[in-house]
Amino acid sequence: MNMMTRIGRGSDAVIDALRAEFGAVLAERIIEAEALEFLWEARVRERYLGQQIGSIFDDEDGSEELSRVAILSMLDARWYVAMCLVDGDGAAVELLWKRQFPSFEEAEIALDRAR
Repeated sequence: MNMMTRIGRGSDAVIDALRAEFGAVLAERIIEAEALEFLWEARVRERYLGQQIGSIFDDEDGSEELSRVAILSMLDARWYVAMCLVDGDGAAVELLWKRQFPSFEEAEIALDRAR
C-alpha cells in the first residue's frame, strides 16, 4: 500500500518514518537529495527577493520568469534558511543555497539579510 503524506508541519513525522523504513544513513541521503521539497514544505516564513529569468529546456521559448524567495524552515528540529527559485504557480523549482542555524533568532537574522 502506498501512503502519501504532506510534509508541511508534519515534516518531523515524515523524517522519522524515513529513518524507520530505510535507516538513518539512507534517510539522510534521501533528505539531502530532496532538500528543496523538504525545506519548501517545512517553511515557516518566506521573503520575496525579486525576479529571475530561468532556463527551462522543455519550455518552447527556452525561458520562464521565476521568483527568488528566501525561506526560513524548521526541519528535523533544526533551523534552516535557504534561497529557492519559485515558478508562477508557487512551486519551488530550484534550491540555490541553504544554511543551518542553531537557533530561530539566528535563522531569522539570516533570512532578513538574504539577497
